[in-house]
Amino acid sequence: MAEWRNWAGNVVATPARIERPGSIEIVQELVAGAARDGQTVRVAGAGHSFSPICATDGLLLDLIDLSGVTSIDTHKQTATILGGTRIHQIGAPLFEAGLAVANQGDIDVQAIAGAIGTGTHGTGRNFGSFSSTLVACQIVTASGDLLTVDQSDMETLRAARVSLGMLGVMVSVTLKLVPAYKLRRQSWPVAWDEAIAKWPEIEAAARNPEFWWIPPLDTSVFKVFVETDEEPTGTPTAPAHPPGTIERYLPPDGVDWAWRVYPAVREHRFVEMEYALPIDRGLEAMAAIRDLMLTRHPEVRWAVEFRTHAGEDAFLSVTQGEDSVTISVHDAADAPHWDFFGEAEQVFRRFDGRPHWGKLNFLEPGELRSLFPLLDRFTTIRRRLDPDGIFLNDYLRPIVE
Repeated sequence: MAEWRNWAGNVVATPARIERPGSIEIVQELVAGAARDGQTVRVAGAGHSFSPICATDGLLLDLIDLSGVTSIDTHKQTATILGGTRIHQIGAPLFEAGLAVANQGDIDVQAIAGAIGTGTHGTGRNFGSFSSTLVACQIVTASGDLLTVDQSDMETLRAARVSLGMLGVMVSVTLKLVPAYKLRRQSWPVAWDEAIAKWPEIEAAARNPEFWWIPPLDTSVFKVFVETDEEPTGTPTAPAHPPGTIERYLPPDGVDWAWRVYPAVREHRFVEMEYALPIDRGLEAMAAIRDLMLTRHPEVRWAVEFRTHAGEDAFLSVTQGEDSVTISVHDAADAPHWDFFGEAEQVFRRFDGRPHWGKLNFLEPGELRSLFPLLDRFTTIRRRLDPDGIFLNDYLRPIVE
């Protein structure tokens, strides 16, 4: 049996076998064969989920050889992309066609199908996650058949937009795009009280606003992207600095095309918990997390990230249709972070938070089900496409069955 670890190293699995199919047809053969043999099937993506959603003791698929932008429709402003394509691989070909994704986060090494399946997002109240831009996809179902899902069947599309791989293997995706655009990147330090007071003004003025709170310094950094027609100056990568230093969160300002501006280098392995909260409770929750870290967990040096997120229609979206704030806490992957994350989760739940599927949480299956009231509609579609549950694992099965 092979061993598989996620990027952070906090999830370890021993699948019966790992396969790297180079075509959709081979994916179909592998899935059909696994179903005949009574094996479960999961897809590894780039391993950037911190929860055990990829773990399996059956067949683990690595779609890294199933990558590339296969077609671009400049009139409809869409692109079809193979599921194993890393986010950093799509910016240049879309740019050459005069297009871009509307938004993205600062990590760009995830597989696009995995980013869609977990609701990976950037920041900005006017923008949803990658999942919200999905207008069609191809999924290899439990029978080995290739199913096309598009806007003619919105119920299934809403299930596919955040599916955690439970409908089947998403081998290609078609995304709605926007004309290519440029962003000015700016960041500056502010005191904690000033960050809280100025946040509404900053959020209203920036296309993509966020702030980081740095626990050892008890200070914050605003980071904003503003759309601009200025000529590109470049956005150099900041020198690497350790967590807990303000320099880490102050990259040089500059102007460039969006696909070059969004990414940031993450050279240290970490684990993360992120909760989406009602947008009018975000700052109060952030203050409670600050108090927790200053009083009970001063050993945690990693910054806390505060972002906004448009409401989405996916059945399993963390927003459940409402504009939200997301708060992310981090720690080194090899640090004893469990007590801190457990107490942080209690704070998030006190403010009606809902956990990101790809990041850590300690909730019981029943509690998770209660937080996603549209889960039954998702489950109906999941059972239709995968009646024997071959795309489930020990983590997901208690939640959806």
